[in-house]
Amino acid sequence: MSGTLLEARGLRTGYGRLPVVFNVDLEVKEGEIVALLGANGAGKTTTLRALSGMVPLMSGEVYLDGKSLKGSTPDTIARGGVIHVPQGRGIFPSLRVDETLRLACAMAGIGRTEADARVADAYAIFERLYERRAQLAGTLSGGEQQMLAIARGLIMKPRLLMIDEMSQGLAPTIVQALFGIVRSLPEQGVSVLIVEQFVTHALAVASRAYVLEKGEVAFTGKAAELARDEAFVKGSYLGESAVETTNGNGAAEHRLDDDNDEPPLSTRLLETIEDRAAQEGRDATEVLLDLLRKAMESPAGHGNGNGGAS
Repeated sequence: MSGTLLEARGLRTGYGRLPVVFNVDLEVKEGEIVALLGANGAGKTTTLRALSGMVPLMSGEVYLDGKSLKGSTPDTIARGGVIHVPQGRGIFPSLRVDETLRLACAMAGIGRTEADARVADAYAIFERLYERRAQLAGTLSGGEQQMLAIARGLIMKPRLLMIDEMSQGLAPTIVQALFGIVRSLPEQGVSVLIVEQFVTHALAVASRAYVLEKGEVAFTGKAAELARDEAFVKGSYLGESAVETTNGNGAAEHRLDDDNDEPPLSTRLLETIEDRAAQEGRDATEVLLDLLRKAMESPAGHGNGNGGAS
C-alpha cells in the first residue's frame, strides 16, 4: 500500500446554509478500495459531491497528494485524477454506446488516436458494451447502463474513482459481476471510494470502511472486521432503512436505501455542456452534437490526459 491519495479533514458541507455532513475525516490510499456506508440520509452522497467539488465546503479541507482542493472546480479536481460516477448513472439516452465513450474523450480533450485506444481498453473490460456499441444508451438494461457509466469514468484514466450506489436497482448476478470489476481496479492503478447499499458486497472488496450516521463518522476501521460484526451488518448502525434481499446463491444480502432526501445534481459532463452552452449563447443540444461531431471526425492527435472540456 502506498501513501495517502485523497484526504478529508473536518469536512462540513451541505446545501444552501443547511449542513448535512459534519466534521468528517476520511482518507483513501493509493491502490485501496474504501467503502462509505450508512443509512438513508446519512450524508454519503453529499460527501462524494463535496470531494468532487460539486458542492462547496462550509469548513474543513480536502487534499489530493497533500495539496488542498478547497475552492477547486469539478473540472480541476477531475483533471487531477478524481472522477465521480454519480448515483443515477447520468447517461445520454439518445447517444449510442460508442458515441457516449467518444464524447467523454472529446470533453477531456483527448486526441483521436488516444481516444481509440482508451475506448478499446473500456471494451476489453466491459465486453458486453462492445457487443452493444451501436445501441442507444437509453435502450440498454440497467446493468449495462451502469457499466457504461463506469466505463465513461475509466476513459479519463482516473487515479481515484468514486462510485455512488453502483448496484441500485440491479439484479444480484449483475451486481456480483460489477463488484468483480471494481475489485480488479487497484491492479490497474485506480483507487476506489464506493458508496454502496449492498453492504456485504462492499465490505468483501474493500480494505477499509467508514460508516456515516447523521452526517458524522460513526465507525472507521478494517472492512473485514466490520463484516464479521453480524449485528452491525444487519443494521445496528445502519438503522431501519437496512433491508434484506437474496443474492444469486440464495444467501442473505444486506443493502441500504440510497440518500433519496438529498437533491439530485447533474453529472459533471452534463454540467460542462450546459455551462459551455450558456457561455456561447447556444442550445445545449447543439453544443452536444457539435462536440460529438468533432470527436468522430477530428484527425488523429495527442490528448492531454485527464483534461477538462476542450
